[in-house]
Amino acid sequence: MRLDRFLANSKIGTRKEVKRLIKAGVVKVNGKIVKDPSFDVEKNDTVEVRGNRVEPPRKVYIVLNKPKGFVSSTRDPKDPTIVDLIDHPYSEDLFPVGRLDKDTEGLIILTNDGEFAHKVISPKYAVEREYLVRVDKRVNDKVLGELTNGVKLRDGHIAKVKKVKILSEDGRKISLVLTEGKYHEVKRMLSAVGLKVLSLKRIRLGNLKLDENIPPGGWRELSEKEVASILEGGDSEKNKNST
Repeated sequence: MRLDRFLANSKIGTRKEVKRLIKAGVVKVNGKIVKDPSFDVEKNDTVEVRGNRVEPPRKVYIVLNKPKGFVSSTRDPKDPTIVDLIDHPYSEDLFPVGRLDKDTEGLIILTNDGEFAHKVISPKYAVEREYLVRVDKRVNDKVLGELTNGVKLRDGHIAKVKKVKILSEDGRKISLVLTEGKYHEVKRMLSAVGLKVLSLKRIRLGNLKLDENIPPGGWRELSEKEVASILEGGDSEKNKNST
């Protein structure tokens, strides 16, 4: 990695600012002053600025309990974004992994790791997404069968759930498990079988469940084990074929 990029990614300053530091001769790599911004920093190199060691940039994974009213993007001209809720040194580098609608709540991941995000989103990895849904009518056996076998949406896409379960006596609260996250898919799928979504909450991504100790709008960093659990919650055969 270029020295100027290494320093910028490590939050020492903007690319322009760190170039000034490098040219001023206050940056050392392995004890030697380096004035070339394009100098290649290797994995085990020690970088210092004015005698202080610089920690290498790291990958960050944050789980957020998304509240209603926030859009799943890094910036928006009209509405507050989920990134606005994150007070973290890497906030400016974070982006959401997939999206939840403005009026949908629950588990969403933010990261600066593009490769990880691609794997979670890609249909090839078939990462499970579980939702709690409240609908306006009783869900009967016919609807359960249609959702499991697949329903045709207006755009011609055949959408189906991997699992569906009725959770309440009135038959209007259900859990759905999908392995893809297309635009408004849950709402469009339920609309196709005559149901209107009244509330929608994602409670699981892969094998990572929504932490009940995180209030709406709250967040925390994930451990390495938790990050791995997200991808472990996909279709094992598909994951084997993709490696």
